Amino acid sequence: MTIIDPRAYIQLSGPDSRKFLQGQVTCDMKSLSADAIINGAHCTPKGRIIFLFSATMDAQDNIILQVHHSIAAIALASLKKYAVFFKTQISDISDQQAIQTPQSNLERLRTGSADVVAETSDLFIPQMLNLDALGYISFKKGCYTGQEIVARAHYRGAVKRRMYHLQLEATTLPTPGDSIKDSAGNAIGNIASAAQVDDATVEVLAVLADKYADVTEIQIGESQLTTVKHLPLPYEIPTGP
Repeated sequence: MTIIDPRAYIQLSGPDSRKFLQGQVTCDMKSLSADAIINGAHCTPKGRIIFLFSATMDAQDNIILQVHHSIAAIALASLKKYAVFFKTQISDISDQQAIQTPQSNLERLRTGSADVVAETSDLFIPQMLNLDALGYISFKKGCYTGQEIVARAHYRGAVKRRMYHLQLEATTLPTPGDSIKDSAGNAIGNIASAAQVDDATVEVLAVLADKYADVTEIQIGESQLTTVKHLPLPYEIPTGP
């Protein structure tokens, strides 16, 4: 069974750490406490996800963000870019953390949750990855980077792409970010996550344009056209505000 790569850990310390993050991320950092874990996203001003994280607090009230290892350097640079006017120190402390027991790629995929990795950073807005269904977004908190785009998509019903769980016959594992076309050659979406089930079967989380949500044949990248089976997600995809 393929095991996902270990997480990376970014620490924010200093009196302005929570205030800084509150103005940067999709979740409400005011709800973070010593016995709570909250999930969120950091976005560009255009609402595209730079990275996803799970946030905790340590015994010294430092905030620890757990991110996918492939995106640690991108996450660190992005946070430091916006933190120049705040009393917060941001550092990668991955080498100080014990490696957690990882999920397999397939186990995580079947939760309906896709990592944002280096190849998919700045590709999706939060709702494309169903983050509103997964509790990554607070629509009641104040402004944050990219909030206008995320809120507009929510309140105006402007989400035109969503993530779906598909199964297909394949011997090569697709790469996150790979383009998806239909049988007519139309570009209809991108791969968010992929996992090998057996030697001839792959499951993917695919972000598809709404009009192609029921597609039955797809081409991923330069691969051959293949028939797909739609599998259920473990949650309902929101249909409105």
